[in-house]
Amino acid sequence: MRIIEGSPQEIVEYERLAGVTTEAVSTEDSAASPDEETEPARETAAPDGSASLQPEDHVALMKFVYGRAGKNDVRTFLTERFLMRLLDEEDVVVAFGRSSKTSDGLADYLMIRDDGPQRYGAVAYLRPSNGGMTVRLGPDDIEHLGEEHNPRIQYRNVAPSDPYKINCPLADEDALELALKLLRAALDIVRNE
Repeated sequence: MRIIEGSPQEIVEYERLAGVTTEAVSTEDSAASPDEETEPARETAAPDGSASLQPEDHVALMKFVYGRAGKNDVRTFLTERFLMRLLDEEDVVVAFGRSSKTSDGLADYLMIRDDGPQRYGAVAYLRPSNGGMTVRLGPDDIEHLGEEHNPRIQYRNVAPSDPYKINCPLADEDALELALKLLRAALDIVRNE
């Protein structure tokens, strides 16, 4: 389990004092969530891909999901199920987006990152409020996966340099499976570059 909070300078100083080192994040690829500003994030990672989160981290994650998903039971259930499967099956870090505009200091999205070297920032952003997942893939990647005609995939109208060109809302079980497939493809890409 890893939880990181603080400014970049505070984290670097902590790591220096604790003798811990981490990989640097490329400034080119540490872009904020589409349409959001970047602030320091609190991260939650299950060790070795295991969903055995510490109770306080599981509660914090579910409190965030339930608090941000509103009263839509299906969206809440699918978001929770997606996150638990993801943490159980993949080596990822889930980080809470930060915002100075909310009372709890958290934005309305979660960042999903590879639990390896952080060269590319997040591979996906998940918004419990609408069940939307924006993933670091483009139309060519979707075509390569054979999903270019899948009605659950939404193409974002963004600048060519924006790597987050695909949305996959968690609207039903099939969309959940597709979202996991897309996220795995994005993880494979960043792990092999």
